[in-house]
Amino acid sequence: MTKTKKMEVSSGTLSPEELKLAKELRKNCDNKGKEKNPFNSASIFHQMGLIYWERSKQVSCMTRKFHLIRSVTLFNAALSRHSSNWQFEKDLQKFCADLLKCANAKKFDADLLGITKNVGKLISEMREEAKKDLQALTNISCDVKKDGQRKLEIRKIENMKTIQIKITQMYNNMMKYIAEQCEITMGEPPCKYAIAGMGSLARCEITPYSDFEHIILLEEGAQEKEIYQEMLEYFRWFSVIFHVIVLNLQETIVPFVGIPSLIDESKKDGSSWFYDVHTKCGISFDGMKPYACKIPLGRIEKTEKKSWTTELIKPVSKMLRYLDSDEDLKNGYHLADILMKHCFVFGDKSVYDEFADGVRVTLRQGKNYHHETLMRQLEEDLQNVDAFRSLHALRRSSQCDIKRVVYRSTTLFISALGKLHEIDEGSSFAIINQLKINKIIDDETSHLLSYAIAVSCQVRLTVYMEKESQNDNVGEDQFYDEWNNKVFTKLVGIVGERSLVNYFAIAKKFQQNLRCEEKLQDLKFALVLEPVDKFEMLYMLQLYDRVISDWESFLQEKTQFVSFHDESWMRYRVAKSHYYKHQYSNSLHLWEWIEMNSNDSVLKKEVMRYKARCLYDSGRLHETLQFIAQVRPEIERLNLSESRSYRIRTDLAFISGLCKQKLAHYHEAIKDYKQSIVYRNYIDQRDFPLKEIQRAECCYRIGWCLYELGDYDEAIKEGETSLRHGEKHSAPLNKMCECYKLLGLCHMNKGEYQKSVELFQKEIALRGQFVPREKQDSDDNMKDAKINVEACQESLK
Repeated sequence: MTKTKKMEVSSGTLSPEELKLAKELRKNCDNKGKEKNPFNSASIFHQMGLIYWERSKQVSCMTRKFHLIRSVTLFNAALSRHSSNWQFEKDLQKFCADLLKCANAKKFDADLLGITKNVGKLISEMREEAKKDLQALTNISCDVKKDGQRKLEIRKIENMKTIQIKITQMYNNMMKYIAEQCEITMGEPPCKYAIAGMGSLARCEITPYSDFEHIILLEEGAQEKEIYQEMLEYFRWFSVIFHVIVLNLQETIVPFVGIPSLIDESKKDGSSWFYDVHTKCGISFDGMKPYACKIPLGRIEKTEKKSWTTELIKPVSKMLRYLDSDEDLKNGYHLADILMKHCFVFGDKSVYDEFADGVRVTLRQGKNYHHETLMRQLEEDLQNVDAFRSLHALRRSSQCDIKRVVYRSTTLFISALGKLHEIDEGSSFAIINQLKINKIIDDETSHLLSYAIAVSCQVRLTVYMEKESQNDNVGEDQFYDEWNNKVFTKLVGIVGERSLVNYFAIAKKFQQNLRCEEKLQDLKFALVLEPVDKFEMLYMLQLYDRVISDWESFLQEKTQFVSFHDESWMRYRVAKSHYYKHQYSNSLHLWEWIEMNSNDSVLKKEVMRYKARCLYDSGRLHETLQFIAQVRPEIERLNLSESRSYRIRTDLAFISGLCKQKLAHYHEAIKDYKQSIVYRNYIDQRDFPLKEIQRAECCYRIGWCLYELGDYDEAIKEGETSLRHGEKHSAPLNKMCECYKLLGLCHMNKGEYQKSVELFQKEIALRGQFVPREKQDSDDNMKDAKINVEACQESLK
């Protein structure tokens, strides 16, 4: 081992050396915690690894094992950033040899790095097979007729089932190989045991980049033997060696192991200020932070509020206690829910079978408690993983978390139904099939749900394979254009327009059924996709041309009965599609039809809002103001929630301000914008941060009015307020550019030319991020900004 200064430090104390290294690392990171140059971080991580290796020798029991895991993680972080450094590799080899002595391993000369290389080959094979299988999938064309569509959907369901089973088997075999090597290394186990997998492995929905959630079950009666503590130590070291083999793959991000000097003290969840973008997150273990720890070593560190530890190496009966209400509530992170779904990985199958039988019996005995717990969890998930609300928010977002928005919006609730009905199968496909056998859902619902699961698995798997990482984000770093969302373009590219539209339509209707209390009591429901569902999702996914063309086809054919209510909402989607395509006359025609024929208060509210926008965007400013004055009293008569009522008041006040600003009635426009800001305070908090972005827009508009009035100081205040709100809540870049332009002009008119140059240059740099390079010379806004810079520089001369 390379010599390092001997430190007297307790497990909970940070040494000056580590704090110094953390400070150096921070200097090599930007304000988001991302490394500017990973190569420069390599020696920092190496030195940190040495510190934790040394620290492990000064503590005992579980803390020692925790420090060793941190140490090897840091060594691999160093090597992945500077692979040719012989000292880093030498220290890692020494670490592995030292670990085997600490563990009192039977095979003290085991080649842990060699085992990792073999595991790497298995991983490469698994990923290559998955890649080929995904490439063989074909998307369903929009031109396919209904009968042909059904056949293609069935084929996709079967193909995705096969792909997921194949990946699961290969992943399981890989973990079995590691476990075999750990047993060979540690020597004959002191008792019978079994490794049980959990999470996506148990659900047969694992990916080639998923983490390994698992527990170690000991044979019943082991706790009564005199050598029980020695038994536990065997399996603890077994688990540490298992960890080291996987960590040597260099697919574990540093924050996973909770390095204390990298913890962001300003965040309550104990997350890291360091954002490891260099490491491709792949085959690893569940994080070692207190709220995670779904690994045999379990929860090692205590927190102020949860001052206990949780170990997941236990005899069967002791592990089953986590399913009891008191233990589950005490543990604090739904451990009972996690243990309900499991699968056999390695060891003695009879030990695993005893645990599986015990889970079934325990759940039956505590049926009422578990049913109530599941129902509460289901209600919470329906609130937090709302497919339609997520899609609505996504329309004004630059990135999509596909695991939450796509994958979990169906699989989470299929799993919940499986638990509520005591269905043992872990796979979503298998649960759906059993629900059909039990006559809880009909054939059509079974098909629709199975197809939704196939689509969600394809999206998640494709994204991971393309990124070569367990990275759930699809999209861009910054939002450029709210009418051309790159997230939707990407998702359509993965599974095709038709499948994506149907997926969200199914997810929304499925969640609506689960929210219906009467249907939850008897838990029987049927899903039927109507034309209105299709139109709604086409619109939500910004497929406006398709909305318009399909509406024309629908009017010509109209073979399927559609209620007047549904037809009104379909017209509404078509009207908004025309509006976003700047086809204002077509849009106004449809708004007027709805205005004349529909009595739906929510729909009437939407008509008021968008008819006013259409009139304004058509340049009919006086008509817009007349219309707003006309409908304002009507809002009071509509049966709307308070939030909806204030949302329309907000929009009408804002549109009124836009009209008056164009008519050069600046003082009146400022009053309207300020009124719009006041109304926004009463809008539902679930619309945050959208309403904050809109607040920034109002401040920007007030600033322009003040600029036109010649009050540059006040205009600067409003512009800076708008800029702060926009930066904080990720406003579209084009809006941020306009703020810089306003501020630049204000300072320019005050004769503060140097300040103006800085602001105009920021505007140019920002526009350069979303205006294509080949169009930058011809872009009017870019040309104006450059002219303003030249004018200021000329004045400075």
